[in-house]
Amino acid sequence: MSDSTTYQNIFMARQPIFTENMKIWGHLLLFRDSIDATSADISDCSEATLEVLANLPLCSADDSGQEKALIHFTPEILKRGITHVLPSRSTTIILERDPFPPEGLIDTLKGLRREGFMVAVDNFDPEVKCPLDEVADMVIIDINGKDSTTLIENVARARSLSITHVMAKRVETPEAMREAKQAGFTLFHGYFFKKPKTVAGRKLTSSEITRLKLFDLIEKEEPDFDALTDAIEADVAISYRLLAFLNSASFSFSTTIKSIKQAVVLAGWRPIRNWVRLVILTDMNTTERGRELAYLCAHRAKLFETAALGAEFEDISDKLFMLGLFSLLDALLDMDMEQALAHLPIDQEIKDALSGEDNRLSPWLSLASAIENSNWDEVASVSRVLGLQPGTVAVSYQHAFTWADSFFGDSGSSETKQ
Repeated sequence: MSDSTTYQNIFMARQPIFTENMKIWGHLLLFRDSIDATSADISDCSEATLEVLANLPLCSADDSGQEKALIHFTPEILKRGITHVLPSRSTTIILERDPFPPEGLIDTLKGLRREGFMVAVDNFDPEVKCPLDEVADMVIIDINGKDSTTLIENVARARSLSITHVMAKRVETPEAMREAKQAGFTLFHGYFFKKPKTVAGRKLTSSEITRLKLFDLIEKEEPDFDALTDAIEADVAISYRLLAFLNSASFSFSTTIKSIKQAVVLAGWRPIRNWVRLVILTDMNTTERGRELAYLCAHRAKLFETAALGAEFEDISDKLFMLGLFSLLDALLDMDMEQALAHLPIDQEIKDALSGEDNRLSPWLSLASAIENSNWDEVASVSRVLGLQPGTVAVSYQHAFTWADSFFGDSGSSETKQ
């Protein structure tokens, strides 16, 4: 199989949509037909698009239909009826705003809405009349560069069209989030959720410090199953989550796991270290924003580790897992990164990269950010710097989703399972 065949049709980004109460409403899914593509030629790649939607766990919403998958479509795809293979209750169709839509598109959209699909119109402009606005459940407004008065007026104009949801995109900071809320937006998309909301004098609680000290045990190269067992058993929440995870269908143990000691021994020292790391991290912040951040950290960690192993960087694969896992620790703990890292007994090289210093690990953080920002040119550029084949990156990216999704789904965090 050629390298292009390996990575074709599976490369995409997943970005959360929040409500004004910081609950996860859904996820925006952005895909490309290859790592080198800078735009999606969707009309020629509809079968590939559907394969992506069918195979990536993050693309299926929860059974209640409360969380949505927001997906960009072209009028050509909609007219061909391809959307009918998608779950209508959990799919929101995004169309680029067009004052002169193709003939028949409005009727197609009306039919899709009757079936339960939601329709969103991107780049809403109240100054330009557009027939698509009349059949939309949602309009999306880019708030970047707009003042408060303009945002308020835009939301009011959208509301006058009986729009159910008005979503703000490119919300980059907590301050922009607050301004968008005040303007009347109800949904929010952007990277504000990755920013720490630092509070003066913020200190870790005793519970947080206790859990971080678990890393002292699991960072030892020589296995100490007894000490690790004692430490985990002292924390009922971590014990429960670990056993639930290891008893899940993701593993093929011939017997039910009945004790922490049994789980640690059967799973093996290195795998159990990574799972314990993630369990601890996800319990540090139990808000939906925190769970989304933890999911993203888990995905980054597995992406880095898998890509490193696939590119013969096995000697630093464990470091890279740690790099990804703690890459958003400042936002998780709402404190300065250097302050948060002071409590972790991890390699100084990892700490330096996380603190913004340029070293051999820092390009991996750039790779993750480029993927999550859908900056495919940058993805290709950083991959070349790291000596990674496009196929390695894309397949590792998909594998990381499967791994992270199995962890969060089986450990009870259904809010993050998409």
